[in-house]
Amino acid sequence: MELVKLGKVVKLHGYIGQMKIATAFDKDFDIKQITKLYDSEKNEYVVTRIFASTDSVVVSLENVDLEKAKSFVGRDFYISRDLVKDKILIEDLKESRIMFEDGTILGKITDVQDYGTAEVFYCMQENGRELLFPNVKGVVVLFDYKEKVLVVSKEKLKEVSDYEN
Repeated sequence: MELVKLGKVVKLHGYIGQMKIATAFDKDFDIKQITKLYDSEKNEYVVTRIFASTDSVVVSLENVDLEKAKSFVGRDFYISRDLVKDKILIEDLKESRIMFEDGTILGKITDVQDYGTAEVFYCMQENGRELLFPNVKGVVVLFDYKEKVLVVSKEKLKEVSDYEN
């Protein structure tokens, strides 16, 4: 089973073992479909309660009390890739190759930051220059998460960044 990172446990919530997990998933992701979480060793935990909080989710796990929950602070938790379907995740984008529609390699994504109105891609170009560009309509043509390749439109990229041939 393929897993994707839900987020990191940042602190406890309440006194019964609930945990607050900071996540990068956007508001349109239905967290109610999460019934199982996995740790980095792929141990499975059954979710007994989950709800959204500001910039995080709060979860209760079966057989996890306050003491056990304390040991999870700072650890990452994962969900099944099947739950996110074909959604593009920031974690998938990092270290992906960027190329134009004609197959020319532009570089590699070094980071992605979400500034609310749009994500900004940080790209290290083949020529050694850093290029920043927003993920606005028309820039991204295709993303293949299995191959880790982001295809962008050269014309649209020129409009929204300082890209030079």
